[in-house]
Parts: sequence; C-alpha cells; structure tokens
Amino acid sequence: MSELAARVPLYTRLPEIYRIRDAEGVPPGQLRAFLATVEEAFGAVHESIEGLYDDLFIETCDDWVVPYIADLLGTTHLSGDPRTLRADVADTVALRRRKGTRAAIERLAANLTGWPCRCVEMFERLAWAQHLNHQRPDAGGLPPYGGADVTRFTVPRGGTVTLRDPAMLSLLGTPFDPFAVMPDVKHAGPGVLHANLPNLAVFLWRLQEYRLPLAIPLVKGVADLGAPPPGSGAARHALRFDLDPLDRPVRLFNTWRHADAVGTIVAMPDAVPGPIPAARLTSGSEAGNPAAYISLDRYDALAGVPEGLDTGDAGLQLFIPQSAVLDGIAWHFRGDNLCAWESGLRRPLEAHEIVVDPVIGRILLGVAAETERDALVEAGVTTKLLAGYTYGAVGPVGAHPISRAASPQGVELRKVRALGGTSLQDALAGLHSATGPVVVEIGDSLLHPLDPTTIPGSITEGGEVTLRLAAPLTIRAASGQRPVIRLTAPLRFRPVDPGALGVENLVMRLEGLFLTREAALPATTPLIARAAVARLEIEGCTLDPGGHRLRDGSRAPLSPALDLRDGYGFDDPADLDAFQPTPDVVLLRSTAGALLVDGRYALTLADSIVDAGAGPAEPADARFAIASASDPANGWSAPLDLRGAHLMGRVRVAGLNGGGGLFLQRLEVQDNQHGCLKFSWLSGDADRLPHHHACLTA
Repeated sequence: MSELAARVPLYTRLPEIYRIRDAEGVPPGQLRAFLATVEEAFGAVHESIEGLYDDLFIETCDDWVVPYIADLLGTTHLSGDPRTLRADVADTVALRRRKGTRAAIERLAANLTGWPCRCVEMFERLAWAQHLNHQRPDAGGLPPYGGADVTRFTVPRGGTVTLRDPAMLSLLGTPFDPFAVMPDVKHAGPGVLHANLPNLAVFLWRLQEYRLPLAIPLVKGVADLGAPPPGSGAARHALRFDLDPLDRPVRLFNTWRHADAVGTIVAMPDAVPGPIPAARLTSGSEAGNPAAYISLDRYDALAGVPEGLDTGDAGLQLFIPQSAVLDGIAWHFRGDNLCAWESGLRRPLEAHEIVVDPVIGRILLGVAAETERDALVEAGVTTKLLAGYTYGAVGPVGAHPISRAASPQGVELRKVRALGGTSLQDALAGLHSATGPVVVEIGDSLLHPLDPTTIPGSITEGGEVTLRLAAPLTIRAASGQRPVIRLTAPLRFRPVDPGALGVENLVMRLEGLFLTREAALPATTPLIARAAVARLEIEGCTLDPGGHRLRDGSRAPLSPALDLRDGYGFDDPADLDAFQPTPDVVLLRSTAGALLVDGRYALTLADSIVDAGAGPAEPADARFAIASASDPANGWSAPLDLRGAHLMGRVRVAGLNGGGGLFLQRLEVQDNQHGCLKFSWLSGDADRLPHHHACLTA
C-alpha cells in the first residue's frame, strides 16, 4: 500500500480517554479487539478500492489487467514474462510516435530483452568520396561525425585513422565506432557485422553488472625503484595490489548509466555495463576518459570503521586515507597490462600515477617518498587503500550483491562485520543453547575467515567437529552485499538432541554467500560434509567449485561442494534411530561443485549450476556432477527434483522428476520406471532415463 493510501486504525482515532479506560478494563483491550474485527471488514473494502485505483495505471496494475489496458490502446499483446508485457504496453504511445525510427527499435528491443540496447544505422558509417568542386575538409556531417566534442568521441570525416590514440582505437567494432568503413556487400550471416546502406545493427549488453561496494585489496608487494633522475617525475616506490580478496583474476566492468528516465537506452560509450577498456583509462589521452570509469575519494582512516566512503557511479572506486602527506596530491591514471609486473613495466611508472589493469583486476601506485608509501601501506603488508569494483555475470545465479528482503521478525538477529564489528566466528557461538531461530547477517562484502572446529558449543563425533543446532539457523548476506567465507574445515551440522520435539523443523539456511576453502585444505575437501538436519537450503550462494583460470593460464583443481553420507554422521545407533527426518538438500539459484549425496537424502535443484569440470566435448570420465558419496561409480545418489539446472559432469541418481536441465555428460537414473523428465538437453552417451515427454534433445 502506498504512503498516500496509508490508513489510520480506528482505535488510534479514538480520544485518549477511551483508550485509557479500555486498558484499565477487565480484561483489558476489549474495545481494541472489537474495533479490530470491524476494521478487518472495512479494510477489505479499502484494499479493493485501492486496488481498483492501482489497476488504472500500467505501472501499478496487477498482471491480469495488463492485456485489458493493452486492448484499450489497440496494441498486440506479446507473450513473455510480466515485466516484458508491462513495458511493451507502457511504451505503446512512444513507439507509435517514433514508428520507423531508430529510437523506437532501441526501446522495443530493450523492452523485450531487459538488456541495454543501442541501434546503429550502418549507412552512417560508410566512407564516401567528396566532390572535387564541393570539398568539405572540416569535421562535417551529422553526429557522431560532427558535434561540439569532436576530439573525444569523433574523428574528422575524410581523414585517416590515427594510430597514436589507443583510446580512440578501442572503439573499433563497438556500437560507438566513429571511423568510416567501406561498404560490405557480402551476405550478412548471423553474428557478423556488415556495413551497408540497408543494414541496421542492434547491440545488446546481456551481462549484468554487480558492484561490490567495499573491498580490501591484497598487497602484492612494495618495491623501491631507486632514486629517479632529477626532473623526470618518475616514482621512487611502486605499490602493487590485487582487488580480489582470494587473489584471483577479476575482469572489471563499468556500471550502466542510462540516459533516459525509462532506463533502457544507452547514450554514451563510457556508460555501458561492459568490460572496462584499458585504453580509455589514461589521463591526458585525446580520447581517454578515466573519470567515467574510476572515481577517487578520501576517507577517514583514524576511526575504528572507515568513514566518509562516498560511492559514485564509476565501475572502479578507490578510497585513499586522509593524510597530511597524501592530501592535495593530484593523481593521474593509466590503463596498462600488469600481468607480469614483477619482471618490469612496459612504461616507466610516474610519481602519483595509478595504473589499472582491468583485465585481471590489478592496481599499481607510484609514490615519490617513503612517507607517502607508509601512508598507503603499513609495514609493507597492511593496506590502507580501499576499493569498490564492478564485475559482470550472466544473471543472479550464485553469490552476488543483490537486493534482499529484510530479516524476518521474531528471530535472534546477530550482525557481523569484518571491520569494527562482531566476527563470524563469534556470532556462531552458543547455537546449542539458542531458544529460537537465529539469523546471522553479514553486513559487508569482505573476507571472513571461519574455523568450524573451534566454535563454542560444537562436539566431536566420528573424529570430526560438528556444530550443534538447537533451533533453525540462517547465515545470510545483507542486502547489496556478497561476503566471502573462507573455511579451514568443512561445515557440519547436527541437532542437539536427534529425538527432541521440533527436529522435523530444524532448517539450516545459507543465503547470498561465497563459500571457499583455505589454500592449506586439499582440493578434494568438501565445503559441507554433514547435514543431519530436516532441511539444508542454499539460496543464491556460490560453493566454490574451483576450476577457475589462474594468472599463468592454467586451471585450478576442481573441488566438491557436498559430501553427505548415509547414517548422517551419528556415532550412536540410538541417535540414528531417533532422527526421523529425511534431510532435504535444496539448491536455489546457486553455483556449486560436485554434489556427492547418498540415497537417504532428497535433492532439489532449481535454476542452479553444478560444475564438475566436464563439458560436452570432453570424454566421459570419473568426474561426477551428482553421485553417491560412498560409491560414486557404482552407487546411486539421492532422488533428484529438477527445476532448471546446468550440470557439467556425469549424473547418477536414484530417481528423477522435473525438467529444464542441461546434462553435458551421461545421465543415469536407477528407477527409470517412475518419474518424468522434460524440456532438457542430454549428452546422448548411453543415457538411462525415466519416462519423458515434451522437448528432449540429445
């Protein structure tokens, strides 16, 4: 209900004297209860009236009203999700007014896809010869060839392409390419850009940008470059940083800053949600524009928690501490390749220069004196430089900094912050004595080390330390955050009393977290090794599968996400007999490594990715995406309920229901007489399926 329609309860409207007497009555609150009953009926009438008013507008109406408003406008009702239909109807008048124009195509394409869009009429890019009697040596022509700001985004028509400005050359082949080309008369195949008179190119940015508001870069080295020649302006010290807290390459993206109020049309080349081009980060370049990609701000480092971190719209944000030696410095930027910075730089590093490699997420700072070095890096290991950066992904699958609902009421809320707050290690203490549901909320996107073997309240069972739960537990990321939890040992959960009343409602939930393991753990170690609970929910998380590309071009080893075995980890047979639930293991919009789960569980996958590192072009081997933990090659995993998943590896399950799966390796189902599979892609390599219908492709 909107603020304009907010209603004041009837009881609140009464004079104070009546409310006082109602509270003094025996029993108290009789008048309040009576008016609440009356107001329930009136409230239903009010909500119906308010709903009718909301249904008058395409922005606020219910989904079922959209086709009726479309009928009033005489527009064809498209098929698709409600957002697409609503946007199409909302823009009907605008599209009719712009019928046949490039702007109409841009808006329609953006409405249908939900992606930023830019259309380019290719005839505008064609080279043409000037008439000798009517020469035009000026910039000439309509935008993008002409305009007031010719030096930044355009080149003079009729001139040759300058090879001395990499920033301008970085626009080649993009929607903002300012250079003229010869007509291409070949047949326009899919995915090929052909410049010709009748051709129209539609560019879409399908990757979603996600911003981490604050990160602590890793100090990778402080080098003394030696005394620079007098007057050279060269740096004396070089400070090296990696942005990713796990020391992995990260491709930096820019943020989407649309030009119109609708939020769909891209107007400028430096405001699209795509990878940051290194060439456009250089200060002083003719076509460089570092201000559109990098913002630099100062913060108060003397407080216990950094203060004054003003975030902007740029994809990369750097925060430098306020200091007598740093304040007043005019920093300048350069985009460059820093993949081999240990062996030297291609160009000398200048004092007060910030070099950024957006391809692998590295930063190099040049300073002129030891005092400036010490103000940024303490003792050569502790950084005072903070950063926020943006990366790209195909969508909200896995851990990302997205908006999330507030924590539910009526729970014990324990807030965690890496800087100036309670640690995750301390927040998980005493769960065995909790009297109600516990929610542990992490309020930042920083790295949180966790040693499950030293949490107070845990017990040792089967030689392994297990966290005891007396009530449901949720570990979640706050809205707009993506914390990283680095484990020194796998997570294990069990109830305090397996036979106690309420164990059937014992839920362990992980939401919005990036779980990984410390480097000392073997790659074969699972992230979760025990789940003796009624339900294990993993929503919007990344259970680090490994296999990522390292800086030397090789691949990291693959790692399993779950290793859950029959018996649920109980040593005492009496505890196993008392534990009645069949644990449900649910992955929603998550990315994980191999799921090794025995048959006495129930497994559900919805809109998730299970990565065991085996694609369709690779030979079948022992890399299982889903299999039994006790005997992957010969046993059968838990029954699987599938509602959209991408499985890179062999799958062996006891039963299967659902659809929307991409099985890139062999799928084997033990009970192929029951269940159903539909709308899926199969490897075609000796798959063993249950009943199936609808669309199956091998």
